[in-house]
Amino acid sequence: MEKKYDGREDTINYLKAAVPISAALVLFLVSAGFIAYKLIIAYRHNERWKDYDECGI
Repeated sequence: MEKKYDGREDTINYLKAAVPISAALVLFLVSAGFIAYKLIIAYRHNERWKDYDECGI
């Protein structure tokens, strides 16, 4: 007997592969954005207060 084409099985198999990959990509992008944000904030803070390093404050 021939197996009938079932589009639902193909869709489910596709989602089983696509959802974890998409979640990992989103997690990576959010992490990279957070790291960039923290680096920019630290740089701006250091630039703002670098003239007062010699004051002892």
